[in-house]
Amino acid sequence: MVAGWWIAALLLIILMGLIVSYRRLKKQLQREVARSIQLERKLSFVRNELAEAQNRRKKLLSASTQALIIVEKDYRISSANKVARRLFGPIDKTDTFTTWTRQHQLRELVDQTLQGEKMPPMYFSKDDKMLEVHARSIKGHSKDSRKEPVAVALAIHDVTELQRLSRARRDFVTNISHELRTPLASLQLLTETLLNGALDDRVMALNLVNKIVAQLDTLNQLAQELLDLSLIESGQAPLRLAAYPLQTIVQAQVDQLLPQAERKNLNLQVDIPEDINVLADEKMIGRVITNLIHNGIKFTEAGGMIVSAQRLNGTMPSSGGDTVEDWIMVSVSDTGIGIPPDEISRIFERFYKIDRARNRKQAGTGLGLAIAKHIVEAHGGRIWAESNGKTGTTFHFTLPPEE
Repeated sequence: MVAGWWIAALLLIILMGLIVSYRRLKKQLQREVARSIQLERKLSFVRNELAEAQNRRKKLLSASTQALIIVEKDYRISSANKVARRLFGPIDKTDTFTTWTRQHQLRELVDQTLQGEKMPPMYFSKDDKMLEVHARSIKGHSKDSRKEPVAVALAIHDVTELQRLSRARRDFVTNISHELRTPLASLQLLTETLLNGALDDRVMALNLVNKIVAQLDTLNQLAQELLDLSLIESGQAPLRLAAYPLQTIVQAQVDQLLPQAERKNLNLQVDIPEDINVLADEKMIGRVITNLIHNGIKFTEAGGMIVSAQRLNGTMPSSGGDTVEDWIMVSVSDTGIGIPPDEISRIFERFYKIDRARNRKQAGTGLGLAIAKHIVEAHGGRIWAESNGKTGTTFHFTLPPEE
């Protein structure tokens, strides 16, 4: 009986121990299950965040106006947005960064960036475009690594227009400085001559003062034409279109310039039918005609000028095949020194002047033809010049007819 009691007690103790162990194991299992559920929730959250981050990344890459590229350490392309693919073409599975871009200077930039160097922006040209490249290294996140670069991110954007504007700004500063230098130097010389005793000679003093006034007129004309050109180019000089007889507009300008032509013994004629009416801004087109006639008088020593007009039907001359219907072509022809063929395409540029060695006595701001071009184009027309390069030049421009 005693032995049976001890056996029963021992079994009871073992059973109690098993129950306690079971309860502990159950609690531990419940904790592990809860921890697993929590980890699963965190993992799901991280997955969602990663998916959203990748989605945002794709949207940013597709929305960017820059070409964005990620190049791995082995020169594989792990990412390239649409702008980059338009720039360098579609990516084949066998492509490396070098075979895809075919730009060895970009490969050198990637190499230097992978070596840990912080590189300044680099420039290269492709398809007549000037491109600027910024490179930044992407470092590893492993605890065992020394955070060496494992990839390179490239951002490439087109700076062609910026460089053109920069050149235009430099050219403008150079040109305006050149245009100001001559009248300012003349004014200084004339003033010094007056101060050094010329005031005592009334005839000489009056002559010098007249020259000073002429130089001031040149500066005033330059300032006014710069302002006019700026307003026209910026669209702040709106056109006031109305129907006008073309002959009336032209004759008004010819009457003003006739005394200048007569002083040079030049014959200035108008040959425009009375029934030609145009849709134009009278003041603006008058400015174009004045500039062209004045330009002709300035470079013509013998003979004369004629202003004519005709209706166009079919193809516009010197327009590259553009078809027109009933547009009006105005022509201003002179018998002057002509324009060399290699310069005729540039005469409408701001500040551009024909070689002064051919006619040293003549000067100007170099803005008149640029202003004329902008005014004609604002009317929807075209302006061009024709010359054999030796004698005579004809300027043509088109205007819309009265509706």
